[in-house]
Amino acid sequence: MYIFYPLLKPLLLATLFIKEQLKEPIALFWIVVSPAATFYLIMYARAPGDLSQDYLSVTSWFYAFVASSVALFGLAFYIVGRRESGFLRSFVYARNTKLTFLVGQFLAYSFMSVVYCTVFYGLTRSYFGMMALSELAVIVARFYMCFLLFSIPALLLTLIPVGFQNTNTLFSIVSFSMLALGIASLNSTALIIEIISVLNPMSWANRIMADGVAQSLTVVWVVVLLFVSTGFITFRYLLINPVWSRY
Repeated sequence: MYIFYPLLKPLLLATLFIKEQLKEPIALFWIVVSPAATFYLIMYARAPGDLSQDYLSVTSWFYAFVASSVALFGLAFYIVGRRESGFLRSFVYARNTKLTFLVGQFLAYSFMSVVYCTVFYGLTRSYFGMMALSELAVIVARFYMCFLLFSIPALLLTLIPVGFQNTNTLFSIVSFSMLALGIASLNSTALIIEIISVLNPMSWANRIMADGVAQSLTVVWVVVLLFVSTGFITFRYLLINPVWSRY
């Protein structure tokens, strides 16, 4: 029991953050329902009832986009929001409380990422046939790795001293740019596009979702190492005072 005691406070805090998130159904709509609706519109526009393609080969980009949305507009955006509301300045005043907050925030949105993935799977899998728990488990594992991938730039963006509204705009630009450049790289042979694709987390996430963790083992190790490094950087340089408060 003593071994797990250091995790007790972050777990309790994560529980509060999860309850807070579940009280906001609008976030669920924009992050999951909206991509699911777009998926059906695209599928019916192509060839209604065409089941010739594999489920993940069709939905990998959608899962990548959902994972990026959870990392940017969930994990990172709420860190900025709590900073700008004065929450961090009031409660995160020491190294141990900062660690508790960051771990709690990460655990909360790790759980929410699994929820969003499961909901998206339930909304879209029926188009291709019956759902299966074994398939869902594989997809959740891949999706969670994508969530870690997008958490790297998301956490780094929280270190930029910008206000809440500007952060929303910045995250929207970053999300759209990653998706647009990722889709553009599919049918482009231009060298600059290929170079950008290598640096684009959305392309990495699509590869993880489509090919699997075992086939993308090098990418997975890079993601884990970068995420751990980003976690230390965020812990060290996390902004506590709101942008509007300069003293």
